[in-house]
Amino acid sequence: MITLANLPLGEIAALGAAVTWAITGLITQPLVHYFGATATNRYRITVASVMLILLSSLLGLWQTLNSQGIWLLVLSGLIGIFVGDTALMQALKRIGPRRNAILFATNAPIAAGMGYIWLGETMSYSTLLGCALVLMGVMIAIWWGKRPTPEDKEHTMEQVSGRLWVGVSLGLLAAAGQATGAIIIKPVLLDGAHPIAASAIRVSFAALCMWAILLLPIRWGNAKNPMTWRWALRSFISANLGLVIGMTLLVFALKEGDVGLVTTLSATSPILILPLLWLITKQRPNRYAWMGSLAVVLGCGIIFM
Repeated sequence: MITLANLPLGEIAALGAAVTWAITGLITQPLVHYFGATATNRYRITVASVMLILLSSLLGLWQTLNSQGIWLLVLSGLIGIFVGDTALMQALKRIGPRRNAILFATNAPIAAGMGYIWLGETMSYSTLLGCALVLMGVMIAIWWGKRPTPEDKEHTMEQVSGRLWVGVSLGLLAAAGQATGAIIIKPVLLDGAHPIAASAIRVSFAALCMWAILLLPIRWGNAKNPMTWRWALRSFISANLGLVIGMTLLVFALKEGDVGLVTTLSATSPILILPLLWLITKQRPNRYAWMGSLAVVLGCGIIFM
């Protein structure tokens, strides 16, 4: 009999984070073109920090933190969210949600390697096989996903803006930032910090850094267009899905499971984004996309076993 006690809650939470991030990428892309990548990230992080602070205060979660842990959370927020999320938004603007997702998925092997070196985590051969299948499936589904035929016009969500190598570099920077932030936060969670309170510290500090950018004599941090109710609502949804729900699920998953395993499962968002793109672009993914999806399902099955 399956009960709540024997469900792999950490792994389920990681997959839940992947779902929210797949949806968030599609919602956020219009924002980065309207406001600019840096301004979009500033608005999203600000909304998320307010929500997380309210939740932590209402639920009395601050007492789960200690002074040493807070400094680690601040460092994790600086690297994982301020640097990582800002790079993620910049990459999203340049290469679109599909390519951005596959690049961000590289945080899984990066985090697994860091977990092995710094945290002394071990992974069985079957788990390694499952992780390899998941990552292989992600690569197949994204790189050999739907390509428009000559008579089809490439959808705006698939277009590359500027130089491709710049977008690729930013995507890899985002993945490295996410992986490093996950490694830093792991000991704090093991010490008893609640995932929501931990996320509140990380996101709030990143928000302060984002607003501090406006004090510098640079223009790239300014919004390209004014805020309206329509764009405010989209920003609110994007922030709560990606940073409140998604990040909290990821932090909870990191507390319950191994860093490499959790980040591998959370990296399946590139697969989940394919059917959503199909609905939006009206371009059906080809057989390689479905082959990749099957590889991901098999890999997740091996991991759960």
